[in-house]
Amino acid sequence: MTISITHIAKNSLKFSVVQIVGAVVGMLASLYVATVVLPAEYGVYGFLVLWLNYAVLIGPGMLSGGSREMPGLLGKGRTEAALRIQNISLSVEIIWLVVPFVVILCSAFFFSDFTVRIGMIIIAFVYLVSRLANYWGVFNFIREKFNTVAIGSLIIVIVQPVLVLVAVTWLKVYALLLAPLIVNAVQWFYYTRKGSLDFKFTFDRREALRLFKVGIILQAGGLVFAAYQLIDRTIIASMLTQADLGLYTFAMVVIIVIMSLPSSFTGVLQPILWRHAEKAANVIEGFRDAKRIAMYLALGTAILVPLIQVGFYLVVNVITPKYMGSIDIFNILSYNIFLAAMVVIPNLILGSEIVNKQKRVLVFYTIGLIINTVVNIFIVNLGYGMVGVAWVTVASQGLMTLAIYWATRQYMFTDKKEYLRLQAKMWFPFLIALGFFFFQQYLERSFGLRSVIGISLAAQLVAWGMIIPIFYRDYIAGKEVKVLGTLIKDSLRIGKKGK
Repeated sequence: MTISITHIAKNSLKFSVVQIVGAVVGMLASLYVATVVLPAEYGVYGFLVLWLNYAVLIGPGMLSGGSREMPGLLGKGRTEAALRIQNISLSVEIIWLVVPFVVILCSAFFFSDFTVRIGMIIIAFVYLVSRLANYWGVFNFIREKFNTVAIGSLIIVIVQPVLVLVAVTWLKVYALLLAPLIVNAVQWFYYTRKGSLDFKFTFDRREALRLFKVGIILQAGGLVFAAYQLIDRTIIASMLTQADLGLYTFAMVVIIVIMSLPSSFTGVLQPILWRHAEKAANVIEGFRDAKRIAMYLALGTAILVPLIQVGFYLVVNVITPKYMGSIDIFNILSYNIFLAAMVVIPNLILGSEIVNKQKRVLVFYTIGLIINTVVNIFIVNLGYGMVGVAWVTVASQGLMTLAIYWATRQYMFTDKKEYLRLQAKMWFPFLIALGFFFFQQYLERSFGLRSVIGISLAAQLVAWGMIIPIFYRDYIAGKEVKVLGTLIKDSLRIGKKGK
């Protein structure tokens, strides 16, 4: 049985449409914020978000363990067993919330800066409500209640930017913190009404210990992976100025918004791929379609990267010229959109219950985190600043993506030639997208704003128009492309009743 790309797209497009709407509204809000909040003030916001991000990463891993087992149980019709796993894991996670909440709240009083102190108090409550909303969203997602979660996501991406727009002129940085507090509380209330999990506090020491042993490795892998993604901003916060952190954070905020587009596809893919693999005759057969899906991701994200580089260049020049220093940072970091999307496939395979090799991901990213930290500190000390940090971040993510695909080869490929062939096909679009970085730099030095935009877009259209028919026509089925086009229209109807 083949995994249908169009089935995944049909459900992921619900989230993509939400994310596109959110990206437009969020981008407008971010640009307006950039006209009100100075880079140094944005740096304070970046510092507080780092605290929130690290707090989210630390936990007992029960959610990871439970959400990995539930797709297989639900696929086999064992709904009662799945519900029990959900309730045990969720009970422990809810109790754990008290620990980071108290730590952040108490830490606030160790900062002398009044803005940081108040911001830390707000962040503590943001952590609490955002985790509750996330838990309910994750388990609705695992149950493939995609409409319900799409509407929950819509609450975040629409209401939060609107609140920021309304309040930022008089609350400044505080508006960026209070908006997610309010919106996450609303989202959790929505889930408790429309996305009921039949949750009851359930404690089973033996089962909790078993889930802990599985989940803690997944949680540690997620922690290291996220720390790996945050280390660049952490180093900038500790070694460079607040203005530098503000410029870097501004670029990264836009990158994160755009990353949500491919992540909506890979998010829907996770429970479907794991459920499909559980029913297959063997591991290779279970993940056979992952190769085709990886190629769609490679082409889609490689096309997206130079396109958004042009868009960001235009927007900053016209609307937020005081953030001109973020253009090079954005252009470099945008390649992580491709790399982060591509590494999802091998991560899902290694983290699945039938392969159960999540420790490999943990080892690779632990090594990568150490290398990334050391090299970034070295680069900053040499005087390369934010640009050097950005290049090291992208290069190290590229090496991690290569390494993790290598670790997954025996579960995806029948022989070495097939593995090398797919790798070559997968990385070629990335090299084309990378070439546009240097082409764009040349255009910026040689032409005016309008000419840069026009020439770059025309060159991209010609390049992809030649490359895809010549090298990738075996991967891109015309019928699927037509169906995907239809689904884009159909996906606008996300307001239907959820499952």
